[in-house]
Amino acid sequence: MEQDESNACALVLTGGGARAAYQVGVIKAIAECYPRGQPIPFPILCGTSAGAINATALACYASCFHLGVRKLEYVWRHLHTGQILRLQARKIITHSLKSLLLGVIGRPTQMALPLFDNGPLERLLEQLIDFQRIDNNLLYGALEVLAVTASNYNTGDSTTFFQGRPYHQPWARAGRSGRSAIIAPPHLLASSALPFIFQPCQLQNHHYGDGSIHQLNPLSPAIHLGANRILIISLASDEAESGILPSDPSSSDIAGHLLDTIFTDALTSDIERLQRINSTIRMVPERKRAQLSLRHIDNLVLKPSKNLDVLTQKHFHKLPFNIRALLRLFGVDAGDATGLTSFLLFEQDYCRELIELGYQDTQSRLEEVCHFLAVEPRLKKTG
Repeated sequence: MEQDESNACALVLTGGGARAAYQVGVIKAIAECYPRGQPIPFPILCGTSAGAINATALACYASCFHLGVRKLEYVWRHLHTGQILRLQARKIITHSLKSLLLGVIGRPTQMALPLFDNGPLERLLEQLIDFQRIDNNLLYGALEVLAVTASNYNTGDSTTFFQGRPYHQPWARAGRSGRSAIIAPPHLLASSALPFIFQPCQLQNHHYGDGSIHQLNPLSPAIHLGANRILIISLASDEAESGILPSDPSSSDIAGHLLDTIFTDALTSDIERLQRINSTIRMVPERKRAQLSLRHIDNLVLKPSKNLDVLTQKHFHKLPFNIRALLRLFGVDAGDATGLTSFLLFEQDYCRELIELGYQDTQSRLEEVCHFLAVEPRLKKTG
């Protein structure tokens, strides 16, 4: 059985920590364009880091798009930082003292200890995601493939683990590869393991970290898996202040800037590359296009209308005290708008604001979105 190319629409969800709540609002607005009980309109789901978790949750309910979105929204709307991460304060102090002592006596220091324990996230994934449903949705045709990308620390490659139908084959290119797998919590923990924030995750004798680190071609998994249309939800706004450091940047400013670079720069470049290829293909006479090894891929990018870092200012005080104290050591205060805070602010009020922003941003472009998805907007009932 081969893939139905007429329905090969991929949803690409990028990483961004707590900012991934914005994706939920976008998807909620899209879901309202479809009748209840209809399967997900994105048979190809590709996610990285926090986007991988959202993509997997949607894959579990691919047979009923509305239900999957409702469940995903409920989790994000009731989230607390303690359900995702826990500061390892005692371990960090002990580790630092041991490393200092080893340095004084001239012995090699121990490997770096991550700041946070992602054990709470692992337990949350096991409680909320029924991974067996992915297989069922693949079997009954509600889903074509789920892809989760992680960075291989041992090889330096970007590795995409995909669970799909039999015709999806592994691939290998310079610096990136795709491997068939049964997606499970370790794959999601690996994809979302930010360096120095979380411990690397071991899979098949290799250590993996956040999928955005080595992902120079974020659209590559969707293309390799047969997409002819790609809807991309980015978490980087176009506001002028985004990505611009102050004249005297703090450690937090620099850390947030590096995180933004990891999560957004490669995606922006890959989208531009895809658009150039599409333009080139359009210039080739139709009778000769079959000879090309390239194909035209429609794409639509949805992104925040506001700088998500700025929105953290009024929610900073809702973080647990020990995390606020740690951030202050990096120069972060409640009045600062930093990328580092926006990645860690897994608090329901901040997440709810991002969900609402994603919903409203998509509503403002609903005609464009529906045209891309070839679906008629559904009128809301009044009264």
